Amino acid sequence: MSDSGETIRMTKWVFAALLAGLLGWASPGVSADVAAAKPPVTEADLARLSDAELRAIVAEKLATPGPADSRNFNPADIAYSLQSDFGRIRERLGDIFGAYGGLPDAFRQAGNILFGDREEGGMALFLMAFIVALLGGFGCEFAVRRRIARSGAVEIPSDLTLWLKLRALAESLLRDGLFILLFSVVAIVIFFVIETGGSVDRIAFAFYLSAIVILRLVASFSRSFLGIRIPAMRITSFSNSEALAIHRGVLVSMALGAFGFFTCALFAVMGIHGDVHLLLLLMVGTVMMLGFSIVFVLGREALQRDLSGSAASSGRRRFARLYPWLMAAGIPVLWALLVGMATLGTTPLFGAGLSTIAILSVWPMFDAAAQRESHNLTGSGDDVTPSVLRVLRIAVAVGSLFILLTGWRFDLLGRTDAVASAVGRGLLEVGVVLLVAYSLWQILNVWANRKIAEEDASLISEGHDSSEMEIGGAGLSRMRTLLPLFRRAGQVTIAVIALMIILSSLGVNIAPVLAGAGVVGLAIGFGSQTLVRDIVSGAFFLMDDAFRLGEYVDLGDVKGSVERIATRSLQLRHHRGALHTVPFGEITRLSNYSRDWAIMKLRFRVNFDADLEQARKIIKKVGASLLEHPDVGEDFIQPFKSQGVVEVDDYGLIISTKFMCKPGKQFLIRRHAYAAVQKAFADNGISFARPEVRVSVDKGGDEKTAPGDEQMSDASAVAAATAIASAARQKQATETTGS
Repeated sequence: MSDSGETIRMTKWVFAALLAGLLGWASPGVSADVAAAKPPVTEADLARLSDAELRAIVAEKLATPGPADSRNFNPADIAYSLQSDFGRIRERLGDIFGAYGGLPDAFRQAGNILFGDREEGGMALFLMAFIVALLGGFGCEFAVRRRIARSGAVEIPSDLTLWLKLRALAESLLRDGLFILLFSVVAIVIFFVIETGGSVDRIAFAFYLSAIVILRLVASFSRSFLGIRIPAMRITSFSNSEALAIHRGVLVSMALGAFGFFTCALFAVMGIHGDVHLLLLLMVGTVMMLGFSIVFVLGREALQRDLSGSAASSGRRRFARLYPWLMAAGIPVLWALLVGMATLGTTPLFGAGLSTIAILSVWPMFDAAAQRESHNLTGSGDDVTPSVLRVLRIAVAVGSLFILLTGWRFDLLGRTDAVASAVGRGLLEVGVVLLVAYSLWQILNVWANRKIAEEDASLISEGHDSSEMEIGGAGLSRMRTLLPLFRRAGQVTIAVIALMIILSSLGVNIAPVLAGAGVVGLAIGFGSQTLVRDIVSGAFFLMDDAFRLGEYVDLGDVKGSVERIATRSLQLRHHRGALHTVPFGEITRLSNYSRDWAIMKLRFRVNFDADLEQARKIIKKVGASLLEHPDVGEDFIQPFKSQGVVEVDDYGLIISTKFMCKPGKQFLIRRHAYAAVQKAFADNGISFARPEVRVSVDKGGDEKTAPGDEQMSDASAVAAATAIASAARQKQATETTGS
């Protein structure tokens, strides 16, 4: 029973030491002012007081200055407070550095406690128990690792995506965490079985075991994140030598800090307090922070190259050039802040300081890796993963901000009116609003892009190609037409709502803003009635489904295929290439040639002596053959047929034909119909009539025709033929222009 109790107590010591190392040391005890505070006066006490005594108490309360209102911002008070604090820090640091002469006595006292009050061979027994416990823990961990490695060896590919790298990182951290826990438990049990010394030995073992555990946890994360053992899992773009150098620098700095701080903690347990203890802490922290700064300076080239990849913007490249130097200079400043907090008597948040260094070190590298992955996936057809990565980058930034604010003890629940807490709450609220708004933005964008892609794929599967669209061809679906407008309207709505919430989070009263926006909107409405008319007209056109993207429309003055629908205008692409932009408010009449069906009529001129019944039968057979044609047969709604003779001109009989088909297919059918009718007429001996000029010259009679008269007749014939040919060409050009 006692053995189990001792084991539990030893485990508590280890976890208490771990907690102290991660979260920083607690401040000294309650101040003397609080300890000496008078108990509150009850109503019964006040009832026993005389009037003079009550007046004296009230006068004392009125004379006592109350706490300063943190909501009042007075630069003079702040400057005076800073001057006073700097004076106290300078004076306190002088006292701490002045205790340098007491270091030999402090080490002598610690040595006496560790070595002096022991039986002969006690220290050797402690060291042996410590080493055996560590070796036992490592041996048990090694055996389990080897057994698992044999049963679950997996070959890792060299082209892992960021998602797989993060998954591998999480699995590695979880696996190493369980192994380190196994190592700790086994080491504690072995040490308890072997060692029978006093409580100082147990505390020393707990502290140094905690330092080893913290160091191994940091090493596990650094090894997995930097891909020391498996370069394919490396999240950064470091080379093997650069990653190994940064990894070793971090471990050396953490080793100095972990073992140094826990040694100082052990000194405190042994009764070494005061300025000597603070000096030891100051020396250990300074060495550790300088080690971190040196890591950033020596690894600056690798960090700069990693943060300024090919996909980085110019601003990000500038940040990458400055980042190592900012961290190298910022870490000592952060340590100076923590030292100042300790010298002023406030709680030195060492845990928050280490968390700040860790987050500001890892977050930029992760953000750069996510940006590289998103850039590499652009254009690959996967629009979901880049959007998720962009949202993840913002989520990681907001989460990092939350951890930093929580670690530095900002009041995020609004229980105090401190300016710093109010600023922290505002920043966090802005970050959360941006995260939610950007997530909704990306969801809307991905959904709209996918629906547009589905609509385009459906049209392509039906043989519709917008790049080869004929005049009057069927347009896109109504969903495909309205999706870009819905997406734009949704994004504007999200942006406006997010802006209003952000302003409200920053303390801006948005009621006057909304009222002012209404007044400005009315002024703009009166000043730009044409713009309002265009927007409203466009909305009603879209609600009436008057046109869609790709449809061929005629607005009277201009005509063409609908290429783009904007907020206030419509863009038409003429079949000859011109792009017309027409405001919605100027559309008074709209003819849509791409809805439901299209009818085309063709005319054929035959000679006066042609057999019309035979021509009708031939055209009917041509129509039947076109219905079975593999290219155009499915596009007919009504077959190609003859309407008989509709006109007689100077050159022959004009036979009219017609057919009904799907919109946009009439021109392809027309080409096949012309070719089929021409071949069928030629096979059956029916020829087309041609414009011709007949000149009759009377050469009979007794009178002799003069040579000049013959020349005049020939010239007249040539002039007539030229005029007819010119008229035919002009007519053909007019028909071409009209089409």
